[in-house]
Amino acid sequence: MPPSPTESNSDGRPDASPAPDRPAGEEKEEEPAPTGAGEAATATTLGAVREPQRLHPLTLLLRVGASLPALVIILLPLLRNPGSTENVTSLVLGVLYGVFALPAILLQYWRFSYRITPKQIVIQSGVLNRKNRSIPIERVQNIQIERNLVARLFGIAKVKLETAGSTSTEGSLEYVHQDEAQKIRQVVRSFQRGSQEAEAAASADAEDAADTETLLDMSLRRVLLSGAFRFSLLYLAVIFTVLELFNPEALVERVLRAQGRVGWVSEVIFSHPALAILTTVVAAVFLGWVSGIGVHVARYYDFRLWLDGDKLRKRHGLFTVTEGTVPLDKVQALILRTNPFMRAFGWYELKVQTVGLDVEEQGHRVIAPFAGAGRILELARQVRSVELPESFAHVSRLTIRRRFIRYTAVWAALLLPTVYFWPADWLHLGGVVLPWWGFGLVPFILGWAVLQYQNHGYAAGEDGFYIRRGVLSHYLWILPVEKFHVFHTTASIFQRRLGLKTLFVDTAGAATFAYPEVIDVPAAEADAQFGALYRRFRQLYRTRVEAATGAPDTRLAPDERPHLPVDEPPS
Repeated sequence: MPPSPTESNSDGRPDASPAPDRPAGEEKEEEPAPTGAGEAATATTLGAVREPQRLHPLTLLLRVGASLPALVIILLPLLRNPGSTENVTSLVLGVLYGVFALPAILLQYWRFSYRITPKQIVIQSGVLNRKNRSIPIERVQNIQIERNLVARLFGIAKVKLETAGSTSTEGSLEYVHQDEAQKIRQVVRSFQRGSQEAEAAASADAEDAADTETLLDMSLRRVLLSGAFRFSLLYLAVIFTVLELFNPEALVERVLRAQGRVGWVSEVIFSHPALAILTTVVAAVFLGWVSGIGVHVARYYDFRLWLDGDKLRKRHGLFTVTEGTVPLDKVQALILRTNPFMRAFGWYELKVQTVGLDVEEQGHRVIAPFAGAGRILELARQVRSVELPESFAHVSRLTIRRRFIRYTAVWAALLLPTVYFWPADWLHLGGVVLPWWGFGLVPFILGWAVLQYQNHGYAAGEDGFYIRRGVLSHYLWILPVEKFHVFHTTASIFQRRLGLKTLFVDTAGAATFAYPEVIDVPAAEADAQFGALYRRFRQLYRTRVEAATGAPDTRLAPDERPHLPVDEPPS
């Protein structure tokens, strides 16, 4: 198993030269002696990167610019009322910014360096607390290049290094020249593949990949259409948080009255509470829909996906152009996602689950943001052989009762305290306080439980296990047998009373929510599926071991097994 990235302190180590610090013990492995002309040529090509490198000088300018909003907030009272004697605090904080913050930015830039050897990427950083981060080359899974609008104007880029099994970006180079970013990717991939032919293949980037077959590209019209099917409460919460700062009710009323033509609309809306609530909901839905389109366009503008050897490469973005790779051998599972509106028109999204976990993408990497069902399956087969089952087995119908009781209990727990504390002079409908009307949603809760049952199923094939689940966000997991890591069954106290179990199948890099699990399966069926999955995985494993070693069993003989020390009996 390859070693994991480590950090160590290097305080007190004398600098032998003006160059950035170099971790001890690496000089012997850094420059392997070439054994041939081909290796010498490779060393000449990549030698410049092996020496410690600094970030682009414009990094200083961008970091100072990023800190200016905080300085403006500090000096805002002073700018509003320059002659006031109450601005001493703002003035002191502004002076401290100039004395400490700006030198700290300069020192952080000066004390940051990176270099690439045939075995590892070394990143050194820190002013008072020096850190040496070593990332093994063989563990680097993805080198993502990001270029926001400002970076594109200055010809620089941000390089993010992601490794297998990490929960975040393992290393970040912010910023380097755009040509240097491409060179870093080329160097790492050439060291990973270990041959001149692989280096030549790795040097082909998106701009000169004219001969490369494009698997998927999305025009602006397709991106807009894709965004029209998106809606997120996250964007809605941000919008309403911002609007709260500007008192939107007073602002809308002022605008409507100032125009004089539709002032009666304001009167009607703000004089009827029910109508005001309905108007707020409609406005919220509209704003959430429009903001979803905008965010989607900014993220997936000019989306392009192509196959580069054993990796999928993609590039997209409007303000921030992101270019990254997805190694095919790191893919653990395929995920097809849709929602009721997309599903009605036959649109799907394809994601892959990789060994490394990218928290920004919730453990999944988007391969195709928006495509028809047939096209999605074609792209999925570029990653792994996929044959969807003709039918799925449903979980137990008892899950409807369990979900209905659980959801109703939670809803009642929210409504009853509200009824108790509801002020007498607040809104009443038909002589009944408003929260009591919330129990009218109980039939809808039952309908929701039925929909969850209808959309939850599973199927086992020779090549893998298939799970579908979800209503508003409908997922279909495709879990190959050879990628199984853990499968187990669980049963809560309520499930045991009804003879039910939950079957869970785990792969490396599983997300932190929306697990590929089958909930409320009859206990006998869950145990049978568990046994079948284990036998299929064990058979595949033994076949591969036998093909590689000539023997189906790699266990040691009894006399070759290690033994714990045994205390000798007293004489």
